[in-house]
Amino acid sequence: MARVFRHSYTQKLPDGRREKRTCAKWYIEYTEPGGRVRRVPGFTDKRATEARANELQRRVDREKAGIIDRASIELSQQLSSAIGRHMEAYRVHLQASGVSAWHLSETTRRLKRMIADCGFDRLSEIKAEPVQRWCNRQITEQRPAGDESKGMGPRTVNTYIGSLRAFVRWCIADCRMAVDPLATVTKLDESTDVRRVRRAMTEDELSRLLDMAERRPVLDAMTIRRGKRKGEVVAKLRDATRARLERLGRERRLIYMTLVLTGLRRGELAAIRWGDMQLDDPQVWVTIRASVAKNRKADALPIRADLAAELRAWRDGAGKLSDSDRVFNVPTGLVHILKRDLKAAGIDPEGVDVHSMRHTTATYLAKAGVAPRTAQSIMRHSDIRLTLGTYTDPKLLDMAGALSALPKLIRSPGPQPIRVRATGTHGKAGPALGVSLGGKMRSAGHRGATMCSHTDSDGGMAPKAQPVAGARVSNDLRVDSQQRANGLEPSTFSLEG
Repeated sequence: MARVFRHSYTQKLPDGRREKRTCAKWYIEYTEPGGRVRRVPGFTDKRATEARANELQRRVDREKAGIIDRASIELSQQLSSAIGRHMEAYRVHLQASGVSAWHLSETTRRLKRMIADCGFDRLSEIKAEPVQRWCNRQITEQRPAGDESKGMGPRTVNTYIGSLRAFVRWCIADCRMAVDPLATVTKLDESTDVRRVRRAMTEDELSRLLDMAERRPVLDAMTIRRGKRKGEVVAKLRDATRARLERLGRERRLIYMTLVLTGLRRGELAAIRWGDMQLDDPQVWVTIRASVAKNRKADALPIRADLAAELRAWRDGAGKLSDSDRVFNVPTGLVHILKRDLKAAGIDPEGVDVHSMRHTTATYLAKAGVAPRTAQSIMRHSDIRLTLGTYTDPKLLDMAGALSALPKLIRSPGPQPIRVRATGTHGKAGPALGVSLGGKMRSAGHRGATMCSHTDSDGGMAPKAQPVAGARVSNDLRVDSQQRANGLEPSTFSLEG
């Protein structure tokens, strides 16, 4: 049988005496079916500890009787253990899988915040309802009235949901949980509140940016910052300082140029080494190592001839280099540096950041008519919808020219309108109308009519009745001109004879 007890320990007092004391927390000791004796902590309340001991003993008895198996017991123990232990194991798993330090830090931070805010102490406490309430609270309660720029946006909330769901899926795969308690949690619609809309840069903006990026380090150093001549570019520089700043500007220009002409991400470009560049081969390539790529898959990209020439010149001017040296010293504050370069070049920075360079790459690939599958390979996207939808800026595409390629839809002349022969509905009927409609003709000396042909309205030959000379047309033809439309008479008149 399981028993409960409290540990005793010796406490040294300030006067040097030792006093025997008893722990406030109770412990449980029980024997597993295999004969192993286990001791687990209980609670400070003895009755609660005894209830827990009885539960453990019932589990042992059921296992001995074959009612439940060992896997179910271990799963139950995993669910009831502290969630912090599982989070630490998950962190070790991510680190061993080779994720970047930034990804590891951000995932851990999101998990800690969500678990703390939702009040999850054990895996068994993870439920869909508290998570859904937390998501709604970030969107509504934490945003001041009338200020939609504050609080979390749907995209940010979705990243938190993704981190927690990834943790739960790992727990299931590692036999720490049996089912996914977050299966019913749905992500928010990100299109309802888009906080950041990136755009591609025009060719004129790119040209001005590259020029300013190369010149601005020297211009900033020569600009007077205080005094009467504040703002004037008149400061003198030593030759060594000018050479260092010119090389810094040249590196910054090459960083922007490489980002646009290769589609590399900022982190990938920062990790590229000279050993990854095959600049002296007939076909110049850059290799993206698996440890560097976002999708953790090695890949290779071709480099355009003009960019390859500038990279070779940059390498030759750097002195002695090894394959392990980085191609560029990409600053961590490149986002802020880019904004200052844009402002100095007179370019609106709205929607432009370092990642906008990839949007510019995808947009110009589409503008040049590159096949979507080829563009997807260059951008290294797993889904073509990312390339064509998210990363392609339609504002720079020639939509008007595309519409002009559609066929011209001009109204054709068509057949001439048909002229309907007058039937005499309005006014007096023609003398031959009765005959042509099948009526009878009365004459003092003649009872028949001579038939001749005439041309109808369609150009064909149609029979036409004409009275014999001297014959008199009957006046018995009765047509109500007020009831029938002109030219639309049915051929069913009754002619009295």
